[in-house]
Amino acid sequence: MYSILIAGGDMRQVMLAKLLEEKGHQVLMAGFEKMGIFNKADIKPDYIFLPIPYKNEDGSVKAPFAGGKLNLFDIVNAYPGSTYLLGGCDAAAVKLFGDEIKYTDLMRNEAYQIRNALLTAQGAVCAYLNNTDAALCDKTCLVTGYGRISKFLCRLLWACSSDVITAARKDKDIELISLEGYRAVRIKDMKETLPEADVIFNTVPFHVFGKAEMACIRKGARYIELASPPYGADMEMAVSMGVDVQMEPGIPGRFFPASAAKAILRAFEGEEK
Repeated sequence: MYSILIAGGDMRQVMLAKLLEEKGHQVLMAGFEKMGIFNKADIKPDYIFLPIPYKNEDGSVKAPFAGGKLNLFDIVNAYPGSTYLLGGCDAAAVKLFGDEIKYTDLMRNEAYQIRNALLTAQGAVCAYLNNTDAALCDKTCLVTGYGRISKFLCRLLWACSSDVITAARKDKDIELISLEGYRAVRIKDMKETLPEADVIFNTVPFHVFGKAEMACIRKGARYIELASPPYGADMEMAVSMGVDVQMEPGIPGRFFPASAAKAILRAFEGEEK
């Protein structure tokens, strides 16, 4: 059994703490003061679990329940002998870890990514249905990108009898989309299809919607952003052009924290082997 410090995170980390304790691990939590959790990390943890992704845009550790900001530099300096588990290990984190500190980036764990993508896709459907009075069977849905999340999302929308249009760049993806029975369109040609869409789910983490594409989104249609920054479009521009934008970051932790925690636990136990 291990001593584990969970530093920052959302409800999935709260659920994860319970799962780890049930497994017999010693668990302490930092960055959850707003929830009344004031553990004093007076142990030398074998593992430190950071959020997924681990940081905010300002570089601080994601900790929405913390009384103040958490800084990765301070955590690493306090616990240089621990093994770190986190998501999105960027150049700044790699530099801090150096050659001495062991870490695992769950964003590079394919099994974890697949399960997380499924949770995101299911949550995306919930996010839309929670804010509408019309069923998906009456809607034409455009999904941009054809990665892990998009593949699951298209299947779910198709199962709901939606008219599914999927936009991609690569020839192989266009072929796969067509073979699945969806309507395939190249991202560069989206302007021709956008006026049909009632709902647009973006999964591409870079701007594929410029001003010309935004102008083609019909009034009353909804744009749901599932990607990480810089997103599929300039959000300020989209709103200024009258697009109904629905931002949906961190879906697994918000919609399915128990399932998201199980996914992290499975990945951790897989890394132990």
